[in-house]
Amino acid sequence: MKLCVVWVCSVGLSLSLCCPATAATPLPDLGGNAFATLTPEKEKQIGDVMMRQTRASLPMINDPLLDEYLNNLGNGLVAKAEGVRFPFQFYWVNDKNINAFATLGGHIVSNTGTLAVADSESEFASVMSHEIVHVTQRHIARSVEARSQSAPLTLASLLGSIILATVNPEAGMAGLMASQGMAQQSAINFTRSNEQEADRIGIQLLANAGFDPYAMPEFFNKLSEKTRFSNTQLAFLYTHPLSQARISDSRVRAQQFQQRFVPDSTDFPLIQARVWARYQLDNEGAIAHFQKKLASPGGNTKANHYGLALALYDKKDYAGAEQLLNKLRSEDDKNLFYLDAMTDVYISTNRVDKALEMLEQQYLLRPNNQIITLNYANAAMQGKSYRLALHLLRNLLYYKNDNFLAYEMLVEAYKGLNDMARYYEARADLYYQLANYPKAIDDINVALNQLTPDDQLESRRLEAKKKQLQTEFSRLKKLN
Repeated sequence: MKLCVVWVCSVGLSLSLCCPATAATPLPDLGGNAFATLTPEKEKQIGDVMMRQTRASLPMINDPLLDEYLNNLGNGLVAKAEGVRFPFQFYWVNDKNINAFATLGGHIVSNTGTLAVADSESEFASVMSHEIVHVTQRHIARSVEARSQSAPLTLASLLGSIILATVNPEAGMAGLMASQGMAQQSAINFTRSNEQEADRIGIQLLANAGFDPYAMPEFFNKLSEKTRFSNTQLAFLYTHPLSQARISDSRVRAQQFQQRFVPDSTDFPLIQARVWARYQLDNEGAIAHFQKKLASPGGNTKANHYGLALALYDKKDYAGAEQLLNKLRSEDDKNLFYLDAMTDVYISTNRVDKALEMLEQQYLLRPNNQIITLNYANAAMQGKSYRLALHLLRNLLYYKNDNFLAYEMLVEAYKGLNDMARYYEARADLYYQLANYPKAIDDINVALNQLTPDDQLESRRLEAKKKQLQTEFSRLKKLN
């Protein structure tokens, strides 16, 4: 499905960032210094708002295949972790640099570049386990509490540190240290202490979840080698200081476990091929990359054929892409990677009916799978079957109410039906997903203006929704 990257607005740190409003759990009255004591409930609620603002400020990827892979892997690790206080969610940023970060409330973000350079699934999982431990050990929450005691702290300054540390890591670290109101050295020492603990517990978590605990020191050593003869620091190392002592310590801790071969999942080489084809290389570079791999000894793999199919499709060589995908699907017609790519081929070659037939069969088998549902809804809209698309999207949002791509498609479906009241309400929901309360409230007002005097029940429902948004926005402004 080729509907991936969203960069909605430039980086901004006010609460009116940029763009909707299905009501999530409303914020409580947070009182004076909301950061002084962060209970797990308060941490989750503030973290949810921070993540929505982060979504509006970074080039987040809304790719159902990448989303499903990352959340399955991440939550598989969370299931083996101790000290889990709330559900975790995992996200991608379209960035070729190696980096990952965690925010309050169990939201963890990885750059696509981190997965691209991993030599094994265990290496990538080691980065995720490290970030999970930062949350479960309350490193972030305790740091925020400490900073709020020594200097005024706002949601905007917290978000600013995250954004800067991601877009401009060196400036981000400076911002973090300045906002802490403490000496630079003590800030670094505090970070190193957290990093050591995250390494130690993260290695245990890797082993408990069935991954290779030796992958963490191997990945650290790779990062160290990349910067040894370079004048530039990797983004990951600005926010995760790495010393030789730390590499050695992680290696010693890994040696507490018996070394064994841990194979990658069948999805890992496919997801890595997708990242290289769609996010790491330009189109010509991707074609050359996969052709070279296929010609190399041992390179004639399904993942490389799949990556080449994506690259050919992006070049609009639909016949070449279809030929490769037909061969792959002949061996595994239920594979979601192949199904997703074949849907794009069918739609791009004006065979929407064939896409709908294929997806209907798969949807009956797996009605709750977001990859199938989103592709099915997309094909339905391409065929102007807007009511079918609405049915599919509403069902998906019922159990996955933060799916940004589903909200985007819902807006287009209502527009296709010329149901303008629901169109503006859906836009408000989309703006809420980006923590843009003013625009969400504006769109609710426009939706109200589309109703007739006979729509009293709808009018009362929308008025209640607007009031909830206004209340949440007022409480949120106290954090700024």
